[in-house]
Amino acid sequence: MSGMQLWRTSLGLLFDRRARIGKPMFFRMSRPMDIDPSGQSIVDLPALAEIVRNTAGALHAAGVRAGDRVAVYKENHFDCLLIAAAVVRVGAIPVMLSGLLPPDTARPLLQRVEPSLLIGTRRLLEEQDSNGELVSAFAERTLCLDGDVPGALRLTDLLGGPVPEFVPRGDDELMMLTHTSGTTGVPKLIMYTPEKLQGQMARLECRKLPPLTFTRDDVAAMFLPYVHARAFTWIYSVLTLSPATTLLVSENDPEVVGPLLRQHRPTVIEALPIDFQRMVPLADENGGDAFAAVRMFIGNFDAMRWSVIRVFLNASKHRFPVWREGYGQSETGGMGMTMITRYRANKRRDENPGPRKVGRPMPGFVELKVVDPTTFRPVPTGQPGVVLAKTKARCVGYYKEPERWREKAVGDWWNTGDIGLMTRTGALMLLDREVNHTPGGSCLEHEDVIVERLPRGHDVALLPVPDGPPVPVVAAPGGELDRERWRAAVRGVPELAEPVVIDFEDMPRTGTGKILRQELRRRHLEGAGSPGHGRWT
Repeated sequence: MSGMQLWRTSLGLLFDRRARIGKPMFFRMSRPMDIDPSGQSIVDLPALAEIVRNTAGALHAAGVRAGDRVAVYKENHFDCLLIAAAVVRVGAIPVMLSGLLPPDTARPLLQRVEPSLLIGTRRLLEEQDSNGELVSAFAERTLCLDGDVPGALRLTDLLGGPVPEFVPRGDDELMMLTHTSGTTGVPKLIMYTPEKLQGQMARLECRKLPPLTFTRDDVAAMFLPYVHARAFTWIYSVLTLSPATTLLVSENDPEVVGPLLRQHRPTVIEALPIDFQRMVPLADENGGDAFAAVRMFIGNFDAMRWSVIRVFLNASKHRFPVWREGYGQSETGGMGMTMITRYRANKRRDENPGPRKVGRPMPGFVELKVVDPTTFRPVPTGQPGVVLAKTKARCVGYYKEPERWREKAVGDWWNTGDIGLMTRTGALMLLDREVNHTPGGSCLEHEDVIVERLPRGHDVALLPVPDGPPVPVVAAPGGELDRERWRAAVRGVPELAEPVVIDFEDMPRTGTGKILRQELRRRHLEGAGSPGHGRWT
């Protein structure tokens, strides 16, 4: 099997297959894995394959069998992905839940899934929800990875047994469940099959497209929620394209990641907006030497502020560093991509950012169109409307919520819930989420302008209301906003209400760093309605 066909391999056998073919690879972690008693922080492919096999043996000893649903609810780490591989190996279905979900959010997801086994760490397994219940109450059995929890199995007691035979699943059978970000309420559980996750999403990412993809000489640093579908398509691309060293980072604390980045000098970094934001001090420190060798920064999941993009591109000493911004959704995979150069980022100092350009659809993989939100008929070029996408990578449904799926599936097209417009050159520009959009404006664009003008360490969310100007919620250091700076920042911006000022750390966000705008409305607008109906969020 050639490297370019590795995407055909089941996740359950992926590390075994890759360990037998191709070139050696090394993975360095910011901390040891919770499922590896040896406590290694540097592993190669044979070691990863052995960890997956051993974990599969432990799951089998815990009673997991083909067709069972196994929930994973633990602190973020690369080993979440290895646990999922072990679950798939025994023919079961991993249900990946972020350890950042509070128990009150994890509870309805577990109730919906009814897992045969819940895998977690002691901190999360012993935390009670608002009803005083433990999440373990919603699973038949519980497995604790790092200690003793009453009534739970212990991983260390189950390791060392025989490795079960691989149990294959059909290309169209349910392979895995992951959840959406939950910006407007309880997250949805997305259903993936091997055909969708591997055959479409991962296959696209495994193509060699230098310099946009990994090369053998790269040192790739990854900051990811490892329970997200993005992590699974990413691991296929890494194992196919074989960068020499991969840095697996499970936190964004500059004190933790700084030494790792300075020692190994990554050439490619992918991270969430919240991760880049936390690492800004590292980009300033010692001339930004932690990022001196970076040729490409990759941003996903949400729009990044121009001021942050500029900091990192300027910290790179590479001759021509770029910022690769992806546009996609969990339900569809990647739908578009745009590249930002250092020149373009610095030019933004002297001009107001316009609507977010997210690039053109990928030829042969994705089609995009903009339609009227009422009639769903295409609108003229340059006119705003709802963005629809057609892609073979679209997932197969929301688990036990077909009505929520039907709200967004329009025949072969997918309603992204985004408001955007198409340019004459075929590029897509985003204005807002439908639930947060008012005709004639763009909250995202105005937020970019304001944040660009405020001192570093500020963020802004504009909340439109039906009967007045948008209400800005300003997250400022210490909850203190310089009013003179504020007035200068909003000069030329359409009328805004008086700002609501909160501490920067009090801005509510999802586990991937997206601002919870509906939560801001609940806290600060006393039930004021949204301009959009929000059916497509």
